[in-house]
Amino acid sequence: MARSGVKPTANPAVMICMDPPRYGFAGLPAAEYVTSFRVLVSVFAIADTRRREMYCKGACGHAWHNLPAATEQP
Repeated sequence: MARSGVKPTANPAVMICMDPPRYGFAGLPAAEYVTSFRVLVSVFAIADTRRREMYCKGACGHAWHNLPAATEQP
């Protein structure tokens, strides 16, 4: 949760850290949506990093590893 910047006691953080995790984020009040999004993005980022370290080391051919840098739009 430290990576997301969300307090560990926030509802979305508690839900994702449960064993097994609870996935009822859509049922949370609208005020919790941004917090939920931040928690989920941080969890997905960690999972993707682990996946890359395990399965995509070396000569990986996935095109998404070589995306061009984002450019600013007016």
